Amino acid sequence: MKEELLEYLRHASEGKNGIWNEAAAVLCHCAEKPGCRRADKDNAMGRGKLMDMCCQPHKVPIPAHSHEYVELVYMYSGSAVYVINENMSLRLEANDLLLLRQGTIHAAEPADGEDIAVHFFLMPEFFFHPELMAEDGSVLRHFITGPAAGRHSVADYLHFHLQDMLPARNLLENMIWSMTGDKKGRQEINQATMGILIMELLHNGDKAELHDLAQYEEKIAMTAYQYLENNYPSATLEEFSALSMQPPYYISRLFKRHFQLTFTECLQLIRMIRAANFLASTSKPVEEIIAEIGYENSSYFHRLFKERYGMTPKQYRDKSKD
Repeated sequence: MKEELLEYLRHASEGKNGIWNEAAAVLCHCAEKPGCRRADKDNAMGRGKLMDMCCQPHKVPIPAHSHEYVELVYMYSGSAVYVINENMSLRLEANDLLLLRQGTIHAAEPADGEDIAVHFFLMPEFFFHPELMAEDGSVLRHFITGPAAGRHSVADYLHFHLQDMLPARNLLENMIWSMTGDKKGRQEINQATMGILIMELLHNGDKAELHDLAQYEEKIAMTAYQYLENNYPSATLEEFSALSMQPPYYISRLFKRHFQLTFTECLQLIRMIRAANFLASTSKPVEEIIAEIGYENSSYFHRLFKERYGMTPKQYRDKSKD
């Protein structure tokens, strides 16, 4: 069935099997009102529905938006990049499952070729089924029931790698299969199947990668600082931006917030400290130290060093010997 289903989804993603119109409506946010980035649940799923699904169209970026329902993105084949809260890029590979809680701002870069993603939309009421509420209090349970019950969620998203979770993949494929035609009774069957899938994920909640925005931002700032420590002779904001897949302005803002210094100021500070250590503990010529810590302009280095230590490099070395 997989090859047949894969071929169908390829056509669906290209708008050839009648899913395009439904997908296009959902992926244009079904905005609550013109110019609003928040999707309306009734427009997206239809009044009274607890869940719905669509195949993401090819070559169409999904602009940043949010909604009051939970979204599951299953990467059926290929890969795709999603942007969470307008600042974090996350690449989904085949058999990855992304759960986005209600209210999380998210967008998607255009997909094409063999990149096939299926989106499931679930109303918060879906998770108040007695069997789901009776499950142990895992991260996933708090994630899916917290906002619906008016509590703070533990994360903005959860990321599952289903490569080793065959039952979960089979359940998802069974629901996706219902997209291939007008099969009577599939809505009720899909809701039951989704309930089983959620319980399967609940039992494997320890395998989820969770993301809390504050923790994530702190991690980026600390990683940036470690990058400067390890690469200070040649470090640049542009290089770290490329390595971390985050825009330079975002990194600069986080750095300033966490360290009260700009990225460039911190780089200068690390270089000055290294220079001072070399002057105090080695007999290397000053010009050699200047080149080793990453400066090409000797006059510029001398000016920065004197501003920080109130003396020239030679005076600092002499004082250190005393």
